[in-house]
Amino acid sequence: MSSRSLTHTISRKVLATAAVAVLPLSMAACSSSGSSSSGSSSAASSAAASSAPAPAGKVKVVASTNVWGSVAEVVGGDNVDVTSIITKPTQDPHDYEATAQDKLIFTNAKIALVNGGGYDDWASTLAKGSDAEVVDAVKVSGFNTKAEPFNEHVFYSMDTARKVADVVATDLSKIDPTHASDYSANAKTFGSQIDKLKDQAKTAGAAHPGTTAVATEPVAGYLLTDMGIKNITPDAFVEQAETDAGPSVKVINDTSQLLTTHKAGLLVVNGQTSDDVTKKLQAAAASAKLPSVGVTETFPEGVTTYSQFVGDTITNISNALSK
Repeated sequence: MSSRSLTHTISRKVLATAAVAVLPLSMAACSSSGSSSSGSSSAASSAAASSAPAPAGKVKVVASTNVWGSVAEVVGGDNVDVTSIITKPTQDPHDYEATAQDKLIFTNAKIALVNGGGYDDWASTLAKGSDAEVVDAVKVSGFNTKAEPFNEHVFYSMDTARKVADVVATDLSKIDPTHASDYSANAKTFGSQIDKLKDQAKTAGAAHPGTTAVATEPVAGYLLTDMGIKNITPDAFVEQAETDAGPSVKVINDTSQLLTTHKAGLLVVNGQTSDDVTKKLQAAAASAKLPSVGVTETFPEGVTTYSQFVGDTITNISNALSK
């Protein structure tokens, strides 16, 4: 949702690594707003590598997160040098504070890949201030951003990822025409991977027809749709979650009742953070013996590709529903 571009307004606390590991899903959502220092540290290490001249003949690409960076890597192959700013689960793409080193990375890049839609305004600002060719995933998606509420987490939209790959291939071909055929072929291969992921999502959803879900955040909304899982989270919960006060007691109770009465068959939570509201919903799901899964916004440990990132999510949701 576009209002998340400003800040996370619900009080949040990053879960310990061990706690995250026991969740049944392996992807990351909006992390603690107290992650600025760790974000700066990671960006500093990225900048150290990126400040050096790119290997001969390689096109420098910068991405706001490693999810989008992985798409650029697949398309560019050995002909690109990709730097992702957000690489750790403890870094929050929404609230991240860009550093001077980040600005240097964007300045040196030929292509800047951002999520857009208010998700990573710091990256969009740096990209616009550079000479890089900007690829804005939300704009590429074709979604109606004026629709309220708008879900800006388009990296879970497989169709959008395919479109972004195609745009990156086109931009790389203009910058480096010598390898244009390679970029085109790589984007086509990525598209084939997306087709397989969509088939996987459809098959997994078909195994659990009519499934409905409540989500503490809209992170995986597009993927749930591709799986045929209906998100029945009350609009009032979604809207109030964006305020300083958070959801009212009544709204929390109404949302919890969707779980305790089994109107919802699944609870989707932020796999890396926790707050009092989330804990209450998790308790409601547990009392009703409903599955609860976590989703993430950046790659967890061991995940290095977009296909694995999304594929693991589909598998884990499917496994949770099968229990």
